[in-house]
Amino acid sequence: MQDFDDNAKRRIRWLTRRGLLELDIILGRFMTHAFDQLSNEELAGFVALMDLPDPEILALINQSENCTDSEFESVLAKIRQAQ
Repeated sequence: MQDFDDNAKRRIRWLTRRGLLELDIILGRFMTHAFDQLSNEELAGFVALMDLPDPEILALINQSENCTDSEFESVLAKIRQAQ
């Protein structure tokens, strides 16, 4: 498992700058309220989630699309709670 140091976390913060305003707002709240409490496993899931296209990420957060990847479940729950 990867260990995320401060430099890695700064790079992850940069990944949250997205093209959809709604997604920027949601992820901004998440970054403010919950990001620093993520485990390394959750951080790895979050990085993988950020590799998806914006509409797919938003659909997973809003639960208009079912999450089929267990790697995302914990992070998605925390993103939803931060809204």
